[in-house]
Amino acid sequence: MDWDNEPASEQQLVLLRNVGYVLVKPLTRTEAARLIREYRRNPPQPVTAGPQRALSAAPPHSEPAPGVLASPPADLSQSTRLKTHGLRAACEQTKQALTANPNAPNVRADAAAAGASRQEFWLDTCREVREMQVGSMQVFELYQIYGCRFFAPTREQVQEVLDALDSALPVWDREHPELFYQTLELNFPQLVKRVL
Repeated sequence: MDWDNEPASEQQLVLLRNVGYVLVKPLTRTEAARLIREYRRNPPQPVTAGPQRALSAAPPHSEPAPGVLASPPADLSQSTRLKTHGLRAACEQTKQALTANPNAPNVRADAAAAGASRQEFWLDTCREVREMQVGSMQVFELYQIYGCRFFAPTREQVQEVLDALDSALPVWDREHPELFYQTLELNFPQLVKRVL
């Protein structure tokens, strides 16, 4: 019996529902166990409803093309929104430090590490669970809602998407992290998993 691929138990699903996890696709026992551990270590805070504004850069919502897996609209937890924006803020801070004093000790290494951490996070949200390197609650949440529709992109593809979004919208990663997946799909349609 392959326990890793067995469907999540009813007890696991009840625990996840009790902490507010919204099941978007079926979970394996391993995925559910990992999520439960993450939720216990870092319980999510609900996002407070604020004024919604339309983004001109965001494509209008429409039905997916035939054969494309639909991604449901979702309310992401505040911890996920803060994590995605925090990764960007760390990159910007280390770049500013590098610009201000390029000869300071470790400043180049810090900038490279911050950029690599951000790339790895977004890449992980499109990887199968067994391939994830970060495996945090935030990665799982984004994977379950959006990333499961994609084959894993390359680091270069991830960086192209991040660069395009960073230059277009100052806080896209906090307010509209789904734009990462929309941009990935528009620019690299071969990464979208098709339904047979």
